[in-house]
Amino acid sequence: MKKIMILGGGEFQIPLLKAAKKENMCVVLCDRSDSPKGKPYADRFYQVNTVDREGVLAVAKAEKIDGIISNSEPAMMTVAYVAETMHLPGNRCESIATLVSKDKFRTFQEKIGLFAPKHFASDNADEILRFAKSMQYPIILKPVESSGSRGTEVLYDYDEEKIRELFLINQNFSRNNMCSVEEYVEMPSLYVIDGDIFVYQDEILWNGMFTSIRSIESPMIPMIQVFPIMLDDDRLSKVKETLTKIFRELKIVHGEYNVEMYFDREDRLFVIEINARQGGNGIPFVIQNHCGIDMYKLLVTTSVGDASYFEKVKKSKHYARYISRYPVFSNYDGIYQGLHIDDSVKKYVTATEDEIPIGTKVKRRKNAESVICFVDLTFDSPQIQKEVCDHVEKMIYPIVISE
Repeated sequence: MKKIMILGGGEFQIPLLKAAKKENMCVVLCDRSDSPKGKPYADRFYQVNTVDREGVLAVAKAEKIDGIISNSEPAMMTVAYVAETMHLPGNRCESIATLVSKDKFRTFQEKIGLFAPKHFASDNADEILRFAKSMQYPIILKPVESSGSRGTEVLYDYDEEKIRELFLINQNFSRNNMCSVEEYVEMPSLYVIDGDIFVYQDEILWNGMFTSIRSIESPMIPMIQVFPIMLDDDRLSKVKETLTKIFRELKIVHGEYNVEMYFDREDRLFVIEINARQGGNGIPFVIQNHCGIDMYKLLVTTSVGDASYFEKVKKSKHYARYISRYPVFSNYDGIYQGLHIDDSVKKYVTATEDEIPIGTKVKRRKNAESVICFVDLTFDSPQIQKEVCDHVEKMIYPIVISE
């Protein structure tokens, strides 16, 4: 029996725990809490903080694990450290460190000849201000090590007071206490190239790519996911070529990665970021519904050196259903009263998943944590899908009344 270590026992990690048990693995779980939600799915449990590399490594050695995984971004450096130290399937610490740092990733893009905007990062507000004063506007400020668009904001003019305010917000969100400032690369449309890709050895599975349509109200936050990806063959080839170059230069050989990019007004491909983890908002489940590939199974099996499911997936022909997942946000502060679904789109709705109960206070969308519920939709054609998804905010929205 293979023994796998999973870092993090929260709700987001439960599908990984279940997938490992389904594959008849012995599951060793580490979490900083003494009673995480995923604890019942583990064979062995250790109360160890998932960012405590030496603590996790000690447990891994004692348990003589065959593999280690997580889908929690803060834990990915620990995953790499243990895998590299114990010679398990995985990636170098240096490679993951580049991906989790927005500043290091921009420098890496420049180094290998890919487009990257002018950028700077610091834990000192005065240094950020000096650099921001010399930049061409608009600019974007963001935490160096974070996810979910937390703290991220675009400024169209130099404003010292606002920059200091954003610096403190981003410093609070950033795991390394640093804020990044970079020139904003204008989006020519609200269509962003998004998705989860899977890397194993020197091969990449692309089935999880999709189009993320953004809201005009909050273009930093994905509004709705559209499967399959809405991209012509030439541009899709450019995307694959660029991502392949990035992963090979970084010597990434294992894992599921959430990617985000777009072509700018000069038709340059701008890779915004590559998250060293699965995408949020249930993306692995949506991918399985779209094409039949179980990303959780892929991750747990390959992490212990079992390539059988990967080989099966690679050789199989997969269907491609026209599906979308819509994270519903509010554009207003107030009390949530329920979800409005227009009669014209009810026949496309296959499921709704509430994140908060009716009567809850909500804030206007700021980042991915502001989601109220999820709506899954299935369509008969790409034409109908595009028409609905382009206008979904007018047809499906939360009913929110002011306090």
